[in-house]
Amino acid sequence: MKLYRNIVFLTAALSVFACAPKEQVDFALDSDNLEFPAEGGTKRINISSPGSWVANTDVPWITVSPANGNGSHECQIIVDSSITLSAEEMTRKGTVTIQDSEWNTRDISVVQDNYGYTISVDKADINIPNYKELAERHFDVKVKSNVKFKIGFLDEANNALGDDWVAASEENAELSLTKGARPRNVSLRFDWKINQEENDRIAKIVFAPVDDKGQQIIMNPANVARMDTVTVTQTQAEPKPTDPRAADSTALLSIARALNVWAMTWDSSTRMEMWNGVELWEESDEDCPENGAGRVKYARFFMFNTEDGLPYQVGWLDAAEELIFYSNENANFRKDIKIGEDITKLHKLKRLTISAYGLDDNSFPVNFYEYYDEEENVTKKTFPELEYLDISSNNFTEIPEKISPEYFPSLRVLKMSNNQKKVIYDLGNATTDDPETFANANGGLFLENTNPENSRYSTGFPMRFFKWDNLDTLQLTLNYLQGTFPTDAQIADYLNGTVEYWSGTDVIRDKDGDVILSMADSLGNSTFFSENQVPKIFPKMKRLAINLNRFHGNLSPETHKWLFYHPYLDWCDPYTFIFNQEGTDMNHNAARFDGIPISLDNYKDLQNNDLPSYYEVYREKEFSPTRTPDPDEE
Repeated sequence: MKLYRNIVFLTAALSVFACAPKEQVDFALDSDNLEFPAEGGTKRINISSPGSWVANTDVPWITVSPANGNGSHECQIIVDSSITLSAEEMTRKGTVTIQDSEWNTRDISVVQDNYGYTISVDKADINIPNYKELAERHFDVKVKSNVKFKIGFLDEANNALGDDWVAASEENAELSLTKGARPRNVSLRFDWKINQEENDRIAKIVFAPVDDKGQQIIMNPANVARMDTVTVTQTQAEPKPTDPRAADSTALLSIARALNVWAMTWDSSTRMEMWNGVELWEESDEDCPENGAGRVKYARFFMFNTEDGLPYQVGWLDAAEELIFYSNENANFRKDIKIGEDITKLHKLKRLTISAYGLDDNSFPVNFYEYYDEEENVTKKTFPELEYLDISSNNFTEIPEKISPEYFPSLRVLKMSNNQKKVIYDLGNATTDDPETFANANGGLFLENTNPENSRYSTGFPMRFFKWDNLDTLQLTLNYLQGTFPTDAQIADYLNGTVEYWSGTDVIRDKDGDVILSMADSLGNSTFFSENQVPKIFPKMKRLAINLNRFHGNLSPETHKWLFYHPYLDWCDPYTFIFNQEGTDMNHNAARFDGIPISLDNYKDLQNNDLPSYYEVYREKEFSPTRTPDPDEE
């Protein structure tokens, strides 16, 4: 009976609870406005909701956790550390939006203080030596910043740094200020160059805040928390020894070290006379300069690896007659090589080779050609005695305009062979027909083809050289010169009526006035030059090399008498170094000459030609050592 009463009571109680109305929960937040300090942080809010909901933010620096739920929940609003946005905004704002399943929304306004502009560095003062090997020629600076910046360089007087001897590495990572802790750290690398000056030098690295578009921000000083500068001090160049001979030996060792010569065998403990590739002046030498005995006359630097110009110690070798710099590793891929000013101090230089170094059209300084003598208050030619210049196997797209008799009055030998950056056999298959684009990518003196002075005559051969009577060697082998080869008529037109013609009494003399060719002695009984006009072009030329270019068209004794009856044609070995072309030109013309005689002994086999052969004209001349005699002569 008691159990029955308990069951009745429990049933009645459950009936009462079942009939009680359910409490209604409204969609609401306990806060709609939150404030945060610059360093960020976390705050909590309570969400009341009868059903599901989801949270969103309109800025990346605010996070809601959890970002969705069902029913009432406590949520965290997490705010990243701040960043300065502009000079005027001392706060930044964002909004958190909570949306329920009925599309109702509630907003929370979030306001955060900004930091002042902060760019700090771990090292404000950096000292570097005047020289290190290229791979070690850099330093690193750790920068902490809450704003993007660009890097500038000033000198000691706070003017823009004139010489870019210190520069930011191209491989530096950009400062990222997206979601996450701020200020951010970034490590920056700075590269530096060898100091060739007699004094210490100073550069200041400055950081200028910029906006997201890269525009510099005009700062309100009140908003600047910290703005560091890095001062870089580089020690002066090693002083030049006062004893000229000691200066020479120091220069040779320093140059070899700076160029990273692969097999440098010179030893400071042995006399320079014993060094390979070095020749010293002797008192008995005819051209020995005053007090020059025992100093460097000739030096050769071979097989090296550098991305720098010529070391400043080159300028100490002021007694040198010949210097050779040959074969820089990966020379075809070197860019922006500047040879520097110091080589231009060697006004007595007679022979200079800078080959396979990576030179291009912008490698020579202005005073490579002429300089201003402050003592005499006059402009002078830099290399008035230079006779030999070899700048082959580089990256030139054209022959520098100032390589001319005006600036090199004594030059006899010019070598600019093999300036191809890439080998393209058929130029008609090149990926571009734009001359500038092709030349910049492939070199090969290609822009000579578009030089108006040359293109007027449909040739890539440098017409201006026809005015250079002093040359005895011109080598332009293995380039991308194309077009036809200049005829007698074209040369006469170019020289505008000033062309001279060979006569049977001409005499060619060397620089000292000694006879090197007498036409009367060479011609025997020939009256050819009194009966024919043969342009007197390159009168001293013994080696003209244009082979393995892309020339084409007619080349015959009738149209090119200047070449086929040149006194030294046989010395030029024309079948190897002139007539021999390869590939196709940009217009798909096969690179070969038509009209070439079978040999220099026989010009009569050519169609419509009754001209005497080369050796019929020059009956008594000194023949080339490479000549194969005609069988009838034996």
